[in-house]
Amino acid sequence: MRALFYAVNGLGLGHVTRLLGIARALRRAEPDVEVLFLTSSEADGVLHRERFAAVKLPSKTIREEVGLQKTRYLKLAQTVTWNTIAAFDPDVLVVDTYPMGSFEELIPALRWRQKNVFVFREQRPNAPGMPLLQATLPLYDAVIVPHPALEAVGPVPEPSKLRAVGPILVRERDELRARDEARRSLGLSLSETLVYASFGGGGEPESFEALRAAAEAVKRLPNARLVVGAGPLLRELPELPGAAVLRGVYPMLEWLPAFDAALSAAGYNSVHELLFAGVPSVFVPFERVLDDQERRARALEAQGAGRAVTSLDPGVLGAALKSVMENRKGVAAAASALVPANGAAAAARVLVEVCR
Repeated sequence: MRALFYAVNGLGLGHVTRLLGIARALRRAEPDVEVLFLTSSEADGVLHRERFAAVKLPSKTIREEVGLQKTRYLKLAQTVTWNTIAAFDPDVLVVDTYPMGSFEELIPALRWRQKNVFVFREQRPNAPGMPLLQATLPLYDAVIVPHPALEAVGPVPEPSKLRAVGPILVRERDELRARDEARRSLGLSLSETLVYASFGGGGEPESFEALRAAAEAVKRLPNARLVVGAGPLLRELPELPGAAVLRGVYPMLEWLPAFDAALSAAGYNSVHELLFAGVPSVFVPFERVLDDQERRARALEAQGAGRAVTSLDPGVLGAALKSVMENRKGVAAAASALVPANGAAAAARVLVEVCR
């Protein structure tokens, strides 16, 4: 069995991480499977660490930064994509979030001989490109919904193709480190109150200011220390006196039990990893074209599984942190209940089934 995973990323690691979770589960289920990633993530090195090969395209972000001419870049992306699919000749092509491809380059290839599986994470109903997305779905043999319920993605042309598997994560529960073991391995104190802060893969322009605000907020808590998860794409950090900075730690999910609380962006992966690990968290939604982070954060707050804060005012962040920490057990229990298991194995079974 040959599986090609198409993961378009620029600023973050969400698509890569979600597909990596499925690829790991597929390799456990089918040890002889051949897996190849096609990605534009500038953090493609994480795939190598997990022992997966990748064909790398420049991201749109890098194209703009280095001045690659747009039409030439599009021709490059289309040619590399088509040639990779043709040469690898996969039994199944797995695509995350963008069913037609980031540049609509997948549309011709979806009619080739392989089976096609789309990972359909919830999106804004009025998101740009939604009509084209809906029109492309019939070219897929199965649609994986990484949520507990099919309703998360709204109406689709062929609902019988949908498979709800629950949140897809890059680690299983038995792969998470125990609290003290995680702290020792990371070189962190066993006695301090540790507050983890991360705002995506690091390429987001808001990360710098958000980390500065997080540092000021944690200063207001007694015996507390900020621990920054420096995403693979974070190039520069603000001055964060007293904070510990973790670089090159991926995936962070494995180590999250080390922390007493967290300040985090409200992206799909960040949220579900913190819920899965049962870390009481304050979620700061960022504005995204497809992803309604504020809606996600508000829903979690309504269920008692964290706090939603739209302000980067350190006083507001500090008060929210204090709130979740004072009710640590209740918040952690509500969080864990929302993500009781990893849906990656169920997603991998879908791939195997469509190839039979």
